Amino acid sequence: MEILIADTGAGLSPEEIPYIFKRFNRFSGVSDMDQSRTGLGLAIVKAIVEAHGGRVSVQSAGIDQGSTFTIRLPGNP
Repeated sequence: MEILIADTGAGLSPEEIPYIFKRFNRFSGVSDMDQSRTGLGLAIVKAIVEAHGGRVSVQSAGIDQGSTFTIRLPGNP
């Protein structure tokens, strides 16, 4: 099974992508309004997906280009 989640939001730079699923990761472009965020959400998603034998990945064309997250879970035999 494959689930795609796409947005048209802030996007990610190529330098950010390798770190997007790391716990407590916060990027320099985070606004003052976002300072209360912990940087745990995507790390939790990754842990849950991997606990079910799946994988999660992200692609982005760059800043202000949105992002697409892909969750792949094993199917029934």
